Amino acid sequence: MLKIKVKYNPEDVPVEVIRKYKNFDRFMDRYRKYYTPSGIKYMLYKDRKKLVYLVIILLLILMYFLSLDNAEGADMLINP
Repeated sequence: MLKIKVKYNPEDVPVEVIRKYKNFDRFMDRYRKYYTPSGIKYMLYKDRKKLVYLVIILLLILMYFLSLDNAEGADMLINP
């Protein structure tokens, strides 16, 4: 069987170590990456997979709305 070591009363982590790993710049970098015009430019050149998914979804939505308009027009032609 696998031996697992359990610490019953572990020592507290020093405050300096906690502050070292708090990184709010990474959060802002991700926000700027995806929600600014330069982020879209980044996706165009670096992250094509997400950009392709986005374009496919937008095209499917556009085709759905256009097919609804055509279906309503065809129904008017059949039943005047």
